[in-house]
Amino acid sequence: MQKDYTNRSMSFALGDGPANALALSKDNSRVVVAGRNVFKILAVEEECFVEILNLRVGKNLNLNYSCNDVAWNPLDETMIATGATNGAVVLWNLSKNTRAKQEFVFPDHQRTVHKVLFHPTDPFMLLSGSQDGTVKCFDLRGKDSKLTFKSNSESVRDIQFLPKSTTCFTSVSENGSVQLWDLRKGTERPYLTFTAHSGPVFTCDWHPENSNVLATGGRDRAIKVWTIGSVATLDHTIQTVASVGRIKWRPGRKNHIGSTSLVVDTSVCVWDVRRPFVPFAAFEKHKDVATGIVWKSSPHVLLSTAKDCMVWQHVFRDASRPASRAIPQALAINIRRGEVAQAVTDRSGLGGGESSAPVPKFQIFNRKTTTREEEFHMAQSLFFTYEVGRLLREGSSVDLAQKYSLTGKSVKEVCEKNAQLAMSAKRPQAALVWEISKLFVQSLSTSDLKAELVKKPIDPISNTPPKDDHEDHNLSDEDINNNSSSEAEKQDILAEIASGLHVTQNLFMPTAPTYDFQVQEDWPILPAEAFQHRHELREGSSPPIHLEDCSSRDNEEALETVAIENRTSQLKIAPFQPVPPFDFSGPLMKALEHHAKDGDVQTAVCVWIVLSKVYKLPIKAQTLEAWCYAYVDFLQRNRLWTYAAGVVKHSGVLGAMSQESTTYLISCGKCAKPLTQKAGNYCDKCRKTVARCAVCHVSVAGLMSWCQGCGHGGHVSHLRQWFTKHQECPVGCGHLCLSYD
Repeated sequence: MQKDYTNRSMSFALGDGPANALALSKDNSRVVVAGRNVFKILAVEEECFVEILNLRVGKNLNLNYSCNDVAWNPLDETMIATGATNGAVVLWNLSKNTRAKQEFVFPDHQRTVHKVLFHPTDPFMLLSGSQDGTVKCFDLRGKDSKLTFKSNSESVRDIQFLPKSTTCFTSVSENGSVQLWDLRKGTERPYLTFTAHSGPVFTCDWHPENSNVLATGGRDRAIKVWTIGSVATLDHTIQTVASVGRIKWRPGRKNHIGSTSLVVDTSVCVWDVRRPFVPFAAFEKHKDVATGIVWKSSPHVLLSTAKDCMVWQHVFRDASRPASRAIPQALAINIRRGEVAQAVTDRSGLGGGESSAPVPKFQIFNRKTTTREEEFHMAQSLFFTYEVGRLLREGSSVDLAQKYSLTGKSVKEVCEKNAQLAMSAKRPQAALVWEISKLFVQSLSTSDLKAELVKKPIDPISNTPPKDDHEDHNLSDEDINNNSSSEAEKQDILAEIASGLHVTQNLFMPTAPTYDFQVQEDWPILPAEAFQHRHELREGSSPPIHLEDCSSRDNEEALETVAIENRTSQLKIAPFQPVPPFDFSGPLMKALEHHAKDGDVQTAVCVWIVLSKVYKLPIKAQTLEAWCYAYVDFLQRNRLWTYAAGVVKHSGVLGAMSQESTTYLISCGKCAKPLTQKAGNYCDKCRKTVARCAVCHVSVAGLMSWCQGCGHGGHVSHLRQWFTKHQECPVGCGHLCLSYD
């Protein structure tokens, strides 16, 4: 009666070194563990492992004892096969009475043997897959290689027999392909080949119940489940955290599969193919990556070995459940459409049974009734979707990159256009920066005009520039008369200013010209009657209308008491200082730095490029170069190659980038060997010069032209001269390189 040791987890320390593989006997009572320096058989007792045989004994220990894989004959428990690192397939006979159990060595492979496999129904047939890209079939009775199957790759990493077929097997290769072979067809080509992974495939395993379901694992960190028919159809993809080293379907559970990793991950994971992102269960006993796993007849017990020199028996009830530790909350953002999806824990559904669980709102969440052992840890969450516009600038930045103008007739027009584009893309802050840039350009033009006016200050009264002193000596009589009339006009203007009737235009406007005006000592003296009367004063004239009701006596008294004092006054005008224009350069620089720190290097770079034509902001070259590199990288990631080249061209700080980033690979036209810079136009393999002119037979060192039809060419001048008289190729290949209409 077979015992079922499922009561506890236990381990065994090998001590001699790490193990590469392990295999169970037919009755699951013994396990063989093999590695580069270890080769032992352990008995699986109820409480512990017991070492019963060490096969790595003897005086002549060679590479045949260095095992890369091991297999136990399912029909004869006395026969064990190993694949060695030197390419040998070694057969071991446990029934021998001698200390050394080595039976025979098959030295047919040229490189490391990755996999050995006994036939499920024929105890004398053995398959092996090697790094040399071949699969060999051995007949244990004849002690020789019976068949050799050549793969389409240089390495075969795993082989497996089909569950319900004794004549067909599968091999996986490092080029990512899976091949199905038929032993009855001998060494012919495989009857089915398909590419399973984007990199090397390290392992495969057929489903024990569904004979047409195959699982594969590779370096692309994925376990893929295929349905094999006339073609292979991908059903499930499980994403792992590292390259997959070994996979094994869990017996009795059609949706569960165990796996190990080649690097990083030290745990043995059991996956549910219906939940491909979180392991169903995990065994975390090993301290180094596991190298081999095998299920016992029960789905509750799993044996594994690792590079930490340990062998573990895992009981499923002791496994951790990563899904139970996962946070049932998530957030996703759709950049293009401006949507946010959120999943939060549904507190109302926790703690209740099936009867208290809320009815799923969507049919996609409905699950069929399963046993508790097969149930994945369930966490009920509520799903919400919000439409909030563009939360991130990625999508709008791509659109703006294609619409922004960096060149144009006027910098002011470019800034105005880009401001409108930014506003239409719902980027008000970027639009504001463009508006400030436009005002900055306007202030620059105004400052230039003022600089001209400062050189020629204007008299605020006469509205004419002052004249030099030496010009007064050359005045004619007509000029003197004009000057006298102008002096009289000045006196009238001063009188109007004093009375408040004269208004000086643009006196306090910020756009007024800047000048220095100083009143000299010889300024005109105001007359006694500096202010005009409301009416003419005459002797005996009638009083004003508002004084008509007054008596004549009062008027006479008033007239008698009026006395005009004859005295002079002076009016001095202080130098006028106009309000200086606002300097936009400081706030503009701060705005660009703010956008760059916030991740919007597009606005910072584009504004700087546009303004650099009229004014270069004092930004550090190192900072500006970092901005430009970031923006060019953004454009290249979105495949906007033309716009990236435009930024490199107009930025002025990435001039050498196009030369450094552009590489032309020149190869020999005959042998296709790349030419090094040291060799120049000389091919070391062909020992001939390349890029030779078809007319003069001399190597072309400068500009070269060639025919896209036949590939022959040469110097441009020589070809132009040749094709003025001929249509065919000058080499004599018969191709009509030039055809006339």
